[in-house]
Amino acid sequence: MYWSDKQNIKIDALTCWADVVLRDSEDERVCYQWITILTSNRMKIADLKKNISESIYKQILEINEIDKNCTLLREAIARDETQYEDIKLKNCRVQNEILYKDSQLWVLFNEFLQMNLIREIHDQSSVDHSDILRTVKVIKRNYYWSFMRKTIDRYIRNCYICQCSKTSKDKSNNLLQSLLISEQRWQDIAMNFIINLSDSSEYNAILTIICRLSKKRHYIFCITDDENITVKKTAEMLIQWVYWTHDLLSFIVSDRDLQFISILWKFLCKRLSIFLRLFTVYHFQIDD
Repeated sequence: MYWSDKQNIKIDALTCWADVVLRDSEDERVCYQWITILTSNRMKIADLKKNISESIYKQILEINEIDKNCTLLREAIARDETQYEDIKLKNCRVQNEILYKDSQLWVLFNEFLQMNLIREIHDQSSVDHSDILRTVKVIKRNYYWSFMRKTIDRYIRNCYICQCSKTSKDKSNNLLQSLLISEQRWQDIAMNFIINLSDSSEYNAILTIICRLSKKRHYIFCITDDENITVKKTAEMLIQWVYWTHDLLSFIVSDRDLQFISILWKFLCKRLSIFLRLFTVYHFQIDD
């Protein structure tokens, strides 16, 4: 509704302000000066008074009172000990058979209960999946356990909603760099295993070795146990099919399978002056 000249004493959207006095009592805007947004049929008032962490709090109290480890800690505190095993008892106290760290309720030795407590605080729709620092701050007001920050950090980093809806704050990654073209045949190879093949009379896997310059290749039949093969066997096949035929290598491109990231394999390549180039599994843009 548009009011011209002096009649437009306030913008219509602001006439709901309590300090705005309309001159004309018959003004239509008087009807909209007081509006009830949340009516009783739209929202239950009891939901606002309900403590969402009440059930978790009761569970923590029950476990704190009957747990055997808590009983041992209470006995250690009664003897004025400063440490029990790996737990420091500084500023710890017992009140009504319940353990406290300063004024915080101690949540002990129950990872399932810790996860439920973090879920109650972090997954609330009202806080919109708060970050690590804010979640730690809220939980530390009333609760305490060893390595709390580490536990909360692990939970939030694995939260599916946070991963989908929040942008990464890490530094921007650089552009992918192409692998250099080899200057000589069989100096730069790519290795990978083809597994989960149908069992034959002798073999159930294939080791592929490809020269990245000439694209010539060797297909070596082998046997894997539990979808894996030892580093020793891999090294023997590399020496037999590449070193004896094409001389020593300079670079090996492979995925991050157990054979190619083990200490023995890295030590072998270091002694032979072979540089390893590892890539992500199933990244076919690199895997020749």
